[in-house]
Amino acid sequence: MKSATRYNTRTKLFLGFGLIITGLLAIVIVTYINMNSLRQTEVEIGNSYEITQHLIQIRSDENRMRALMLELILNKDEAKARKLEKSVQEKVDSVAQFIADMRLKIRPFKADIPKFDDMVGELNAYGELRTELLVLIKSGKNEEAVAFLFATLDPKWDIARQHIYDLQIAQDKHREINREIADKASGFETITLITMGIGVLLLSLVIVTWMFTMLRKIFSEINNSVTVLGTSAAEILTTVTEVSTGATETATSVSETATTVEEIRQTAMLATQKAQSVLQSSQRASEAAENGKDSVLQTIEGMKRIDQQMSLIADTIVKLSEQNRSIGEITSTVNDIADQSNLLAVNAAIEAAKAGEQGRGFAVVAQEIRSLSEQSKQATTQVKAILNEVQKAVNQAVMATEQGSKAVENGSNLAMQSGEMIETLANSVDEAAQSVIQISSSIQQQMTGMDQIVPALGNIKQASEQNVIGIKQTQTAAHNLNELGQNLKKIVEKFTI
Repeated sequence: MKSATRYNTRTKLFLGFGLIITGLLAIVIVTYINMNSLRQTEVEIGNSYEITQHLIQIRSDENRMRALMLELILNKDEAKARKLEKSVQEKVDSVAQFIADMRLKIRPFKADIPKFDDMVGELNAYGELRTELLVLIKSGKNEEAVAFLFATLDPKWDIARQHIYDLQIAQDKHREINREIADKASGFETITLITMGIGVLLLSLVIVTWMFTMLRKIFSEINNSVTVLGTSAAEILTTVTEVSTGATETATSVSETATTVEEIRQTAMLATQKAQSVLQSSQRASEAAENGKDSVLQTIEGMKRIDQQMSLIADTIVKLSEQNRSIGEITSTVNDIADQSNLLAVNAAIEAAKAGEQGRGFAVVAQEIRSLSEQSKQATTQVKAILNEVQKAVNQAVMATEQGSKAVENGSNLAMQSGEMIETLANSVDEAAQSVIQISSSIQQQMTGMDQIVPALGNIKQASEQNVIGIKQTQTAAHNLNELGQNLKKIVEKFTI
């Protein structure tokens, strides 16, 4: 059995069934040979029996002819004589036909051929004597015919009949011998068939047991493999379903992010338009402030004595106004932009991380937006520093105002108010213009970043949609694999050994 493991299952099956078929074929061959031998023996027995029947029939016909010959001797009627002669001739023809048949059938019995020839010779001699008797009868020599019958023909018939008996006895012996041979052959065939049948049965039981064990092992391995396949297919299907759900959610998030970025882009464009409008208004206000400065200079010419103190106060108040306006404008605008940019950068970084390798470019854009947000925060810090300087300048302005309050008590209030208002207006307009330029530049940078974000989000969205389609296909394949595993399991369960 160990050496059989070198062959594959197909070879083993062919080998097992080949041995069984070989055993059955051997039984068939032995049976065929024995049947042929028995058939030959039966043919010989049949021929011998027919020869014996012919011998008996010849003896009967010869006896009948002797009786007919006696009737012919005693008969006086010619018509009846012709009828009797015809009957004798029919019996002669019958005996001749029996002899011809026996000549064919006795060929296998070579030892009896000489006896047959002697018998035929005696019958022919007897027939010749019978012909002489018929001549005597037809000649009317009845007394000679009777004497010839009893003296010559009957002794000759006794000799011929003895040859018939001898040949009949020989055929009886042949039949007895053939029966013994047939009995022995039949017994031998029976024993041989029983022995070979038992051998083939035992061989079949061994082969069937071996094949049963082999097939049970194979089906056990197939069953284990199908079980593993079914479990793996179910796990793959579950995993692919989860990945499909995640990919669908990612695609939805990317789509929503793209929509949000587009809205921010539209808002930035609107802010840019507003900034351009404010810049134009600031330019017109700056021109008006320049015209007002001329009137103030004419008014200040009469107040030269307090020029130094008023200049110090004016410079200080101008710085205070500029820095205060800068604080209001920059702080309000920059804080809003910084918060929105930072939130956008965080969301963009999250989506880029979800997108993986395809979101790397989007992550760079998110980093740039975050950098702009940090710059905005730095600008806010600068504003706070400016606020401190404004506070110091206010203190200085207060001290200067106290020193020159007596000198400008009569006419400086109106001039100073006008000068301060015009100067503040001019400086505020300049600061507003600068802030608007900075805001416009920041928005333009954001617009540039948005222009980079939008295509990146489009690519991510397209990749996400392709991933969803691919995962759907994978899910379908996993589902089919799971169904295949279940079907294989059912099929294997039907062939459990």
